[in-house]
Amino acid sequence: MEQLLWVGCGLTLTLGFRRVFLLGCAAGWSHLSLIMLAATLSVLAAPIWYVAFLTLLRASLTGPVHVLGLGAMFAREAHEVATHPRWWPPIPYWIYFTSLLSTWSSLYFGIKAMLDLEAERARSVHALKLADSARLRALQSQLNPHFLFNALNGIATLIREGERTRAADTVDTLSDFLRLTLLKLDSPEIPVREELVFVEQYLHIQRVRFGNSLRATVDADPETHDALVPTLILQPLVENAVRHGVLARAQGGALSVSIRRCDEVLVITVEDDGPGLGGQSAQPYGVGLKNSAERLAALYGDDAHMSVGARQHGQGFVVVVFLPFRTAPKVPAGPPQAAVLGHPCAGAAYAADLDTRQGSRVSVEQ
Repeated sequence: MEQLLWVGCGLTLTLGFRRVFLLGCAAGWSHLSLIMLAATLSVLAAPIWYVAFLTLLRASLTGPVHVLGLGAMFAREAHEVATHPRWWPPIPYWIYFTSLLSTWSSLYFGIKAMLDLEAERARSVHALKLADSARLRALQSQLNPHFLFNALNGIATLIREGERTRAADTVDTLSDFLRLTLLKLDSPEIPVREELVFVEQYLHIQRVRFGNSLRATVDADPETHDALVPTLILQPLVENAVRHGVLARAQGGALSVSIRRCDEVLVITVEDDGPGLGGQSAQPYGVGLKNSAERLAALYGDDAHMSVGARQHGQGFVVVVFLPFRTAPKVPAGPPQAAVLGHPCAGAAYAADLDTRQGSRVSVEQ
């Protein structure tokens, strides 16, 4: 009975403390002010705990205990209680109760700080996810106007040249391409097989316009068809190869796309036999490379990167993308990859090593 009364009085006081602390936190009090408040309350509430406990214990020993005829059983406890001061605790008791209340206050603030930190961390993670999602949407939305401008410019050229049938065919394919784009607008990643549909439609539009000047091959290993890749990651790379590689020469040229798996890495290679870098950086190749590199960084961080360079045998330009090989549902991503130069997958990714003088890695400022 004595322990129950002691715990009950202490619990009641700590509940009152909690209410006061919550009001102080809601009012925006500083940590120093809250510490001073806790210390003051502990000192002032110690005699209250003592008096309340002693009063309830005396009332129990003189009331219910006598009524139930248990006075003889609790005679020793009643004598000890009668010897304690009634309205003011002795110094040792005061220090004892103050220490208990101070310890509880410290634990309360410690646990509350941990919970607040976890809540803040969760809010930060959620805010970062929203920011990354908005950034990806912004980067992805840049692709459609860029591609649409080029496609419409090609259609206008066909119309001016009197190629009405080819222009109409291009418009039909373009409408299918944009329709699929709208369906996948909210998907940051899609399977390789769906990404290849975008590439084939883009190449069809360019073949209608340029005919035999454009020769393209697409080769994807069957085991990669279910692998996840960023939505519309291939189309801007192929478009760069067409515009700056194949069509940079009057006689046209060829480009190839290959997708394969190397251990836990998905390797995507786009190369052309155009004039290549010509001693320049990859920057003149437009927004496609920069946009793709930024999207890779936003989606995968250090687990993916894109490297560019010149073909070793003959002229041309090569873009290689390394991604963690993942399928839906997601599996653990592979370890971060090193640069293309010296990468174990680089030799089979394309039929030419990157030239150490002209090769470069597309970097993105985070």
